[in-house]
Amino acid sequence: MIKKILISAIVISLFAVSGKSQLYSFGIKAGGNYSIYHLSNNYVFYQPEGTGLAYHAAAYLRRNIGKFFIQADAEFIAGLKAMIKYRGREYEFSKSSFGIPIILGRMFYPGTLRFYGGAVPSIYFGESNIENFLRDNRLTAPGSYGSSPGLGYLAGTGIDFGKLTIDISYRGNIAGGFFLEKRNPSIQTWHRFNHIFFSLGFKIR
Repeated sequence: MIKKILISAIVISLFAVSGKSQLYSFGIKAGGNYSIYHLSNNYVFYQPEGTGLAYHAAAYLRRNIGKFFIQADAEFIAGLKAMIKYRGREYEFSKSSFGIPIILGRMFYPGTLRFYGGAVPSIYFGESNIENFLRDNRLTAPGSYGSSPGLGYLAGTGIDFGKLTIDISYRGNIAGGFFLEKRNPSIQTWHRFNHIFFSLGFKIR
C-alpha cells in the first residue's frame, strides 16, 4: 500500500506542472529487450534455456530540474519466454508484465546525453502453466504460492536528437518475481527475468 501511494504521489507531482514552464516533456517509446530468465537456486528445476528476445512499449513523462530530471514511465513488456526442465522433461512458458519505472537522472551539455537509474515496480501476468504443473503433480509443499508483483532496478543512458530519443538500459531484480517455490523455511526459489533494453522514442512535447 505504501509503495502504491508513493508511486501515485510521484506521478501526480510530475503532471502538476504549468504548461508554460517548459520544464517537462512527454512522449512514447518502443523497442526490443534481451531477456534473461534465471532462478535464485536450482532446488527443483534447472534451466536448459534461459534467454530470448521480447519487446516493450511505453509512454513517459519527464520533469527537468536544472541539469537533473525525474521521469515516470508506463511500460508494457510482452514475449517473455523461457524453458525449464524437470525429471528429463522440458516445459516452456511465457509471461508479460506491466511496470511503472521511476527514474532519476542527470543531463550533460549540450543537453542531449543522459545517465539515469531508478526503481521498477511491476506486475507479471500471462500463462500460469508452471503453477498448474506444480499443483497437478503435487510438487509444491504447503505454503508454496505464485507471486505476481515484483520490484526491480534499472540503470541506463540515452541520447536525444531533437524529438527522437535512443536509450539502452539494464533491468535487474530487488525483490519478488513471477513465481516463488517455497519448499521449506530455508529453501526458496524465485523465478525472475532480467533485461537489456534498446528503445527508440519520440518526444511529443
